[in-house]
Amino acid sequence: MDVFVEQIVKKATSGKDTAMKLLIGIGIGVLSAVCVFTFLFIIPFPGLGLLLMAGIFYGGYYLLTNLDCEYEYIVTNGEIDVDKIIAKRKRVRLVTAKASLFEAFGEYNENSPVADDGVTIVNAAGESDSESAKNYFADFKHASAGNVRLIFTPEERVVDAIIPFMPAPLRISFKK
Repeated sequence: MDVFVEQIVKKATSGKDTAMKLLIGIGIGVLSAVCVFTFLFIIPFPGLGLLLMAGIFYGGYYLLTNLDCEYEYIVTNGEIDVDKIIAKRKRVRLVTAKASLFEAFGEYNENSPVADDGVTIVNAAGESDSESAKNYFADFKHASAGNVRLIFTPEERVVDAIIPFMPAPLRISFKK
């Protein structure tokens, strides 16, 4: 029987995202004011000024919407794909891993083992709609990225789809 489960979680907004939104808004305001002043008082070409202002507002809109990200977890027969969806218009594959190659898997908290030096950390943790969703980690070897630690926020059904494909020692020691 084939196993297919998918989940989308919204990226948690950070202070950095809020600051970027504020800076983009201020940039739009300043560039618009300069454009109005320049094309009304210095260079009398109001049509060109309106065209540039339209470009400024479109560019600001584009930059602001690029800050809206989601992560999609897809589990297909023991293979987990993690994609980053940017503004619902662009999809970037972050990592693909086979659960059978997991070296460690568990709930990600202060008691989790510390990642070794040189480990590539893929943080795809987000805000899940489910109240029971927790952050989990998975350590594995990747063909091109080397040792990888994936941090993500799967729902229980996603975790249940991964567990049967993990190596036996991990399945036995794993506690929900």
